[in-house]
Amino acid sequence: MPNKKIVRTTRSEFAEKFLWLNGKPFSLELYPHMHAVYNTDAREVVMKTSRQVAKSTTMANIMITDCATKPFFKVMYVSPTVKQTKVFSNDRVAPVIETSPLLKDYYVNSKVIQNVFTKALLNGSRIYLQYALLNADKLRGISTNKIFFDEVQDLKKEIIPVIQESTFTSHIKEYMYAGTPKRSKGTLADYWFSSTQNEYMIKCPTCNHWNLLGENNIGNYGVICSKCGKGLKLSGDSLKAEWVSTYTQIKPNMSEGFRVCALHFAEAPWVDWETTILQKRERYSRALFFNEVLGLEYDDGVSPISEMELQACSDNNYPLKTTPDELDRSYAGIMGIDYGPMNSEKSFTTISVVQKRLDKYNVVFMKKFIGKEADYSFIHREIPRLMREWNCTHLAADYGMGEAPNAEIRSRIGDDKVVAFQHNATQKEFCKYNHKLPAYIINRTQSMLMLFNMLKKRKVVLPKWEYSKPFADDIMNIQAEYNEEQTTMKYINIGPDDFFHATLYAILAMKMRDQEELLDY
Repeated sequence: MPNKKIVRTTRSEFAEKFLWLNGKPFSLELYPHMHAVYNTDAREVVMKTSRQVAKSTTMANIMITDCATKPFFKVMYVSPTVKQTKVFSNDRVAPVIETSPLLKDYYVNSKVIQNVFTKALLNGSRIYLQYALLNADKLRGISTNKIFFDEVQDLKKEIIPVIQESTFTSHIKEYMYAGTPKRSKGTLADYWFSSTQNEYMIKCPTCNHWNLLGENNIGNYGVICSKCGKGLKLSGDSLKAEWVSTYTQIKPNMSEGFRVCALHFAEAPWVDWETTILQKRERYSRALFFNEVLGLEYDDGVSPISEMELQACSDNNYPLKTTPDELDRSYAGIMGIDYGPMNSEKSFTTISVVQKRLDKYNVVFMKKFIGKEADYSFIHREIPRLMREWNCTHLAADYGMGEAPNAEIRSRIGDDKVVAFQHNATQKEFCKYNHKLPAYIINRTQSMLMLFNMLKKRKVVLPKWEYSKPFADDIMNIQAEYNEEQTTMKYINIGPDDFFHATLYAILAMKMRDQEELLDY
């Protein structure tokens, strides 16, 4: 047995020395910018990337390196879907473990677990590969030291802290968040904009201009300087480049953020400049090109309504009241409610009391049930009281959480006073009653478009803006997503949208009660 000795090494050194990829030793020779991503010692790392830039390879190599160099170290990988997790396990993790000579000879044998969802090493370390799109129920009971969140842009932000509870007993608690950006609001965007936002700056050898790679660096045959137009080399001894934080004010213990895009990998053997960059620039929409090739957010044209338009709906003479006055009680209002999960840290059960005054729908009271008030038992006691206080004839209720919450309310205020609504993305009719539920099934896109148009035409009146702003954020969290091939549009939420739907349900129920045309706006 040869004498043992401790050798200190960085993650990138270990990966290049001992890991194999595609049948040969792994190398970062053509990708010097990736050394910093491998070697950062930040407790939290955000990797914002375009497609085809070795994101999955990087994550797999880092987790394998950590497990190989740290006995009894446990990491967990989490993606939104089981398919994504299986592909990552089979195509990124398994081949490295199975073909790297050091790992094959000293870290695995027939006695340790090697399946799709668990990879065990002989030094006691383990890699758990999981998925969690809407909730973290499948992950409960797993204890880890480090978690890798993949395709973060598609994960609901409120489930991430729940998943992080798996590191509760660890003294290490490290996290990596990786994904391809979409818009400047959303799960990945939230993590990115609270990080150091590091950009890889490259100095032009011709004019000495420092380049932050973007669309102005795209030449006919490769990456060029955005100032003088000369070609830029991305590797080699003559390269002058460094990671620079673009965050305005660095704070202690801040997460480390790295943007990695296709232009950084222009010298990679798998990149054909014509097809990988130029053709995509011509063929892709501008938003898709920014996201998929440049690794940048793109927002133009996706918000159905602007903040300025919402501010125009606010009546600066009308504060948000906690109790109604005599005038308020003279109108027969309707309360809308959109249920939120009790254990959520971001989405909350929200109510909106709407009154029809002349030809406008006035939101006279709104409330989010937060903290201890988020418990359904409290909400079910409070709703009847508030309905009496604000002279509400009906409760327009979200059916999305099922009939159970509505059944409790029905028992307290009467069956005939609860009007339930459920969204349907494919139903052709605007509104159709389903006796089995019981609930009105409404076309999701058409009904939401109705409310957006009413807001734009100032048919909806909100209280003074300083009171309405926290609730109006729920409206701004809704964005339009266009499918250019199918020429269709749908609304997606990039954050809580509870107030929007509570108000929508109240207005729809009021139109029904007053026998008005639903689509007359």
